[in-house]
Amino acid sequence: MDDTRNRPAPLPPAAPRPPARAARQGAVRSTAEERAADTGGSDGERYLRAWMWVATSLLAFILVGVSVPLAATIYGVHLLAAFGTSLAMAGALPLAVRWPWLGAASATLSLAAFAMLSAGSEGAPWPWPVTTIVGQSALLIVLGLMRSWPLGLTTWIAGVVVTAPFAFVDSGAVASVVTAGVVTALAFAVAHLLAQRRIIGGELFRAREHSAAEQQRRVLVEERNRIARELHDVVAHGLSIIHVQATSAPYRIDGLNDAARAEFGEIAASARAAMTEMRQLLGVLRSADAAAETAPQPGLAELPALATSVERAGVPVTLDLGDGLPESGLATTAAYRIVQEALSNVVRHAPGAPTHVSIEVLAGELVVGVENDASTVGTDASGGADQSGGGHGLIGIAERAALLGGRAEYGARPGGGYRVLATLPLEPTAGAGPTGGTA
Repeated sequence: MDDTRNRPAPLPPAAPRPPARAARQGAVRSTAEERAADTGGSDGERYLRAWMWVATSLLAFILVGVSVPLAATIYGVHLLAAFGTSLAMAGALPLAVRWPWLGAASATLSLAAFAMLSAGSEGAPWPWPVTTIVGQSALLIVLGLMRSWPLGLTTWIAGVVVTAPFAFVDSGAVASVVTAGVVTALAFAVAHLLAQRRIIGGELFRAREHSAAEQQRRVLVEERNRIARELHDVVAHGLSIIHVQATSAPYRIDGLNDAARAEFGEIAASARAAMTEMRQLLGVLRSADAAAETAPQPGLAELPALATSVERAGVPVTLDLGDGLPESGLATTAAYRIVQEALSNVVRHAPGAPTHVSIEVLAGELVVGVENDASTVGTDASGGADQSGGGHGLIGIAERAALLGGRAEYGARPGGGYRVLATLPLEPTAGAGPTGGTA
């Protein structure tokens, strides 16, 4: 007796734990991404940072060259001390680009040290010389453009606080402190406003990109739903014929045995079930406000009427239909829609441009070509640049071609105008799907 049936069923294997190294790498990557987001990882932020490096380094070099002799001669500061305070103030500018708190601390210490070392000077602005006002204003501009406002406000307050006590020692220092405070505050305010404008502009740009992407996805979904509804009509017609033939076979064919009659009955039942499921699927795909499309799907026979309607809109159309074209099928419906979309784009973007439509069968494929000359009205001569409007333009063309396993190519012609070329297999290839066309 086999006792394997009494054995307990084996437990499913536990989910594999991620390797510790991979987890650490993920954490490091997450930290790096957060740091990049904090410091600005976009091209615009990198360009601003590079520009700030160059500008602050150049300004720091100029400030050192001016402030050292000024402090040594007019303010009577020892030469080494003049070099130290000047380097601390000027060096704070490039430091603030990468290490803002270090740059702010360096500038504040330079302010306090220079005010104490030059306390005995007379006849010059004290404790804020002109070079210090320029350096502090430049520092606040850097912080205002690249960092959040609390850091810049803290730096401004620290600069005023460390020099305000000297106003009680010298009455002339009051005017110097007030003037420096007002000038540096204005510099910081302007920089902060510019930074806010840049941030808002970036957010609006990202919002427009997101909106355009959402619109593109919505258009793609709508176009695929539209194609699915058309496919329903074409496939349902074939299933209806199968159902009618299978149902009427026992009455049309004499001498059928019971097994054959049952086989035909199963075929008819399968056809009915398939049509029912297709109708249900179509109901899911159709949006709530979309009206049911009861008209037959157009084919190549309706192209002359389409060309006539486009000519009434002011676009001359030359229609060239080859021999041996199929009368029905998925390829004919897709070819009609492709020509319709291409002509609609010509009407919108190249009004009055002569347009040539050609359809022929080559090597078992239906080749559809739509070419228009340059517009005679002076608008966009592309005639096919619309990728999202109206009937969804080039998106619909690429989707329809890819659905049948074909391809679509479109682009500007060398001599002006636009060309759309689609190749549709008359027998859909296996695995064909809506993967898009080639530009």
